[in-house]
Amino acid sequence: MRFLYLALAVVVSLSATLRVERAPILFIKKNGEIVYRKEVLSRKFILTFVHSVEKTTVYELYEIQDDGTLHLYESWYSSLGAGLPSDSEGGFEIENGLFKIRISRTFKEISLRVSHLDGHGLIFEDGSDLMFKDIAKVNELLTLSSTVLKSKFE
Repeated sequence: MRFLYLALAVVVSLSATLRVERAPILFIKKNGEIVYRKEVLSRKFILTFVHSVEKTTVYELYEIQDDGTLHLYESWYSSLGAGLPSDSEGGFEIENGLFKIRISRTFKEISLRVSHLDGHGLIFEDGSDLMFKDIAKVNELLTLSSTVLKSKFE
């Protein structure tokens, strides 16, 4: 009986100290096959590309939501011109020489074609990046999506 109480105390103690984590995973598919996956603990990443008309870099800031959707919450760019917004529902400002808009768009997945211009890819808060030309050819279709894996303790 004493062993049973001790075992129960250990289980209760361990379960109280275990953190319930949700591991957000970002996937990139090509032709329906996963070609890249990354655990994004911060839940945030940047989709970067060079604007086809202005030839300036655009940064779109995303966050992976609990339901696995991708939430676009900000966009930064350095010039105003064709196809680049100058206002938004969430606000428009200039910060450190960049135009910054706050927006709110949510996507189940993002489909895009790999650009022939360098600089088309993802940047992560951990300092790593992925350029789409490293995993696909120019003009190939890639699909970004995510999931949030629930801990087995939930």
